[in-house]
Amino acid sequence: MVTTPRPSNKGGPAARQGFKYQDHVAVSFILKMLADSSYVQIECETADDIVAVKQSAGSTMNEYIQVKTTEKDGKWNLKECTQLENRKPDSSLIQKSLKCDVRPGPACFRIVSKRDVAKVLEDFTEELHKRVTPDGATAQGIKLAKRFPKSISAMGRNLSYWADHFVWQVCGKVNALESINLRLLSELIEFYGENPSHRQLKEIYADFLGWADDAATADVKIAPQDKIIPRADALARLKALLDSASKQANTFAKPYKSKPDPFLVEFHTATETGLLRSISGFDVEYDFEEWRSDQFAEHLVQWLPEFCLRASEIANFQIHQLSSALAKSISMLDQTPGSRDRLIAELILHAILRHRENSEPIACKAFYTVNGKLSEFGNAHVVQSEGEADQLWLGISRMIYTGTMDQTLKDICNVLDATISRAALTEEREIIVTLREPQHHRPNAEAFNKALHKNAPTQDMLKVLCFPVLLAYDSEVLAGGFLADYAANLKTEVTQHYKTLLSTLPSKIQQVRVVVFLVPMESIRQLVQKFNSLCRAAS
Repeated sequence: MVTTPRPSNKGGPAARQGFKYQDHVAVSFILKMLADSSYVQIECETADDIVAVKQSAGSTMNEYIQVKTTEKDGKWNLKECTQLENRKPDSSLIQKSLKCDVRPGPACFRIVSKRDVAKVLEDFTEELHKRVTPDGATAQGIKLAKRFPKSISAMGRNLSYWADHFVWQVCGKVNALESINLRLLSELIEFYGENPSHRQLKEIYADFLGWADDAATADVKIAPQDKIIPRADALARLKALLDSASKQANTFAKPYKSKPDPFLVEFHTATETGLLRSISGFDVEYDFEEWRSDQFAEHLVQWLPEFCLRASEIANFQIHQLSSALAKSISMLDQTPGSRDRLIAELILHAILRHRENSEPIACKAFYTVNGKLSEFGNAHVVQSEGEADQLWLGISRMIYTGTMDQTLKDICNVLDATISRAALTEEREIIVTLREPQHHRPNAEAFNKALHKNAPTQDMLKVLCFPVLLAYDSEVLAGGFLADYAANLKTEVTQHYKTLLSTLPSKIQQVRVVVFLVPMESIRQLVQKFNSLCRAAS
């Protein structure tokens, strides 16, 4: 939740003429927030009738929204919008809109009305992202700023700025607005993998409508938090409502909502200044002083279906078909050229990202070939973290046997260095676009989808890219078997390997996030042998 200046009860329950219409407008923005992770929260009756708070270009942007329900025969015109109330300064409609600008950071403004607008105001009906400024709205703003030179917001902005950041949205009568919202809600729910009946859809909508009304009528002095609807809370509320709805439609099912229980234990983590470099160490652990290679192999086998199969395939498997899904997954492993050790390393990274980052994989990345060659990056995951932009984690994984650490780190750095080029990033993007099935994933922010679009500059990928690096290695600390203080020694060991890797990272990726995961092994060969025997038994 974004911290905002203390709001007021300026509208108040008694003053909310046409408040039901305003609730429908508020729900329309809640639905936008649910579909776009760049939104942070929607507020009702705080700095304005409605305030939509977004993360934009690394800063917090407030959109101040006024809802106008006055009934007249004519269209809204410039005279009506600039007319002062009893000659009071800054009392016209547009000046009141500007005066709502009371928070630091970028701001934009919106009026939502039932009535249409006259031709003189039509320049403002274009959404901001579709405008090419300077335009007709810019010219209007210059005139308004000259006419009302003393109209300045608390943030020092005038009516010229307001005009360049203002939209007039005509929504028509309440029934029309409700119909639009129900359609948007239906489309949103489809992408969450649910298919409720029309009655259930209207019940879900009514619940959000009531929430908006409760937020608008809440008293800021008694319950200020109730006036704010955070995105996380809205997502949780929608999920709870959908849990009682009809069964999932396979076309939009979300197969990555569940996952096996965690096995590895994170024993060390540290983040470098600037958050662009970090380390995490994971321990297989001992049980009665015996390294748990057999149990770890069994755990990895559980991950095979979602690692090896497309999201659409997983969504269509029923509970009684699990053995078939596993057999098909193992067949994928057997048919893939190259080292089985490498695939197991990719599988370990897959499991770590799914649990630690709650990621969603671009399935089958480890098995996709271009000109007969596998990508160096066997993992591609979408990571969504609260308060951060959506990210694409492009992972590289290695099993490192005794005596090969230095050469392996050198090889990894060469791969990373070669990847920061138009040709390499274009190839990776084409693979991801081919394999990605967005209908089976959570909705992503517009910036993320734009970076992956085939027509976008490849360098845009760097804005959403993170390189997770998995090093599963034969550990000197574990080579002699169980020792009571092995965990402390492992921390020293993984830190040293991490520092060695950092010292050799190429300069090209200086501004790209790199997350290093280290998994010390008592015996890689022991793990691989057990894993292979389990696969043979299940195939």
